[in-house]
Amino acid sequence: MRRATTFAIGAGVLVVLAAGEVAECAGGSLPQTMAGEIDNAAAISAEPQTAPRCSPPCSRPVVLRENFDNAAPPVLPLDWLATNLQGPPPLWVTSNSGVPIPPADTSPNAAFIDDPDVVSDKRLDSLHFPLAASGAQLMFRQNFNLEASDVDPNLGFDGGVLEVSFDGGNTFQDILAVGGSFVAGGYNRTISTDRGSPIGGRQAWSGNSNGFITTVVNLPFIPTGGRLRWRMASDNNGSNEGWRIDTVFIAWCEPVPCQTPRPRPTPAPRP
Repeated sequence: MRRATTFAIGAGVLVVLAAGEVAECAGGSLPQTMAGEIDNAAAISAEPQTAPRCSPPCSRPVVLRENFDNAAPPVLPLDWLATNLQGPPPLWVTSNSGVPIPPADTSPNAAFIDDPDVVSDKRLDSLHFPLAASGAQLMFRQNFNLEASDVDPNLGFDGGVLEVSFDGGNTFQDILAVGGSFVAGGYNRTISTDRGSPIGGRQAWSGNSNGFITTVVNLPFIPTGGRLRWRMASDNNGSNEGWRIDTVFIAWCEPVPCQTPRPRPTPAPRP
């Protein structure tokens, strides 16, 4: 009988779907969806949140999710880390009100950062990956209104990027620079290089998303202890409403030991 093992990780949840102690490769793949195992509150609007279909060699779906709704604002969930490399407070916080509207994708909370009128570099690091993830896909919802050119639709002044760390959070690189790719909701502008932005010249999210949009990312291999980072950087002139992140959902297939099917004994011939 298939069982789902759930581990609480701060306010987030890691769900591992398994089939007994070992899985048998004979007869097909391990199963399929997490229906009934994933909190409905984590749903991405109309987007289904199901574990991947894992195929032989034997593997099982692993799901990591965070919707920030079990934290009391402004506190972040356990093992989520907010830092400002440059610029004044606030840091990233959980928030249940304010702009940009709406304040959350799943009520009541989302992670939020402001967009000030000075140079800033504000970072939100995810919890450490509890298991190595190969072939993982990230889905999250974001609502941003960050300063951008109203003349050039390709130019941003303040913007947000997604980065990844392979060494436990010591160093980070842009998701596209290390083999990741956007399936939906990718970067929409390039940040200006003449206003002091810490991410000048890079592709980023900027301008106005006009509410929550879905972003889907194919992740590179992330070892145990890896982290994701949502990074907002502003320049030395102008400001806007800020950036909200919600309904983070990561899924991948983890290999598990395979048990060779035992041959059925041949019945002894009757005399």
